[in-house]
Amino acid sequence: MNNTILIIEDNRDVRENTSEILELANYNVLTANDGKEGLEIARKNKLDLILCDIMMPELDGYGVLRAIENTPDMAGVPFVFITAKSEAKDFRRGMDLGADDYLTKPFTGNDLLRVVSARIKKNQLLKEKFNKNFEDLEGLINEVKTNKEIGIFSEHRTIKKVQKKEHIYMEIDTPNFLYFIVKGKIKTFKTNELGKEFITEIYKEGDFFGYHALLDHSNHKESAVAIEDSEVSPIPKNDFFQLLFSNNEISLKFIKLISNNLIEAEENLLKLAYNSARKRVAEALLFIYSRYFPEDRENEYFPVARENISALAGISPESVSRNLTDFKEDKLIEIDNGIIKILNFKKLRNLKN
Repeated sequence: MNNTILIIEDNRDVRENTSEILELANYNVLTANDGKEGLEIARKNKLDLILCDIMMPELDGYGVLRAIENTPDMAGVPFVFITAKSEAKDFRRGMDLGADDYLTKPFTGNDLLRVVSARIKKNQLLKEKFNKNFEDLEGLINEVKTNKEIGIFSEHRTIKKVQKKEHIYMEIDTPNFLYFIVKGKIKTFKTNELGKEFITEIYKEGDFFGYHALLDHSNHKESAVAIEDSEVSPIPKNDFFQLLFSNNEISLKFIKLISNNLIEAEENLLKLAYNSARKRVAEALLFIYSRYFPEDRENEYFPVARENISALAGISPESVSRNLTDFKEDKLIEIDNGIIKILNFKKLRNLKN
């Protein structure tokens, strides 16, 4: 079945040319002349991607994106801005609101198809991982139910929206939930006596977090903060332990499920701890990139805060800035107001190795 794309664009020539290119590439295409019409079409159809102009009468692209993000049935649809405005502040504002990518007018057919294909592929991969993890969890839940050892486990799971930089829990807090990420990115970090952060992990869509303290029967030893607007599903502590201790087989399956990233995380932390500052920054960039895109995806922009690179690499923000500048001069990366694009993965990987 072909993917369905909605184009919201008030310029007739751009709208028709874009539609023609996508139709020739075997996409199903719907079009709208303005933001209001676009929202009406989006609510009536199952979409795989939305291409939306920023500057439109009545309801601009930012307003459309806000409405999409606040509509549960549409919140996971990839959203790409089409814009003639190339100022850094416009890119930053769109990324903060949750846009997935940009196409700057005028763009070529190859640019259009590359962005559309990449964003649809990424969304499908995330859905597959999300569904697999939840299916695994549901399978364990159903197995427990058939044993009649516990009652309904999180049958009416809630999804909590977390704003960028909002804490989910703090160090020394008592753990009350296991968390599953429905959407967004969450960082966990430790703080020393001087208040300096060190990031221990960055979790993405489809990951569980917050289980270390639950399994240790201790308070949280790290804090968890959203690094972008996110959605998490909290699973109550009692339900988690009822499931975990219902029988040995379920316990082993669940521990394996939620611990599948520990070895990778430990290896990354060892590399970051013993490499030079230059290698640490390279490692941190590649590590953060991996939390946004699959390994076979390259040349994508992704948002990176210098303080997060600093906290992940264990070096000062000033040192991070110097190394990023060096990487930019060596044409390894591009930087645009906090949005980074890796230009030469091979050299960057060789550097960190």
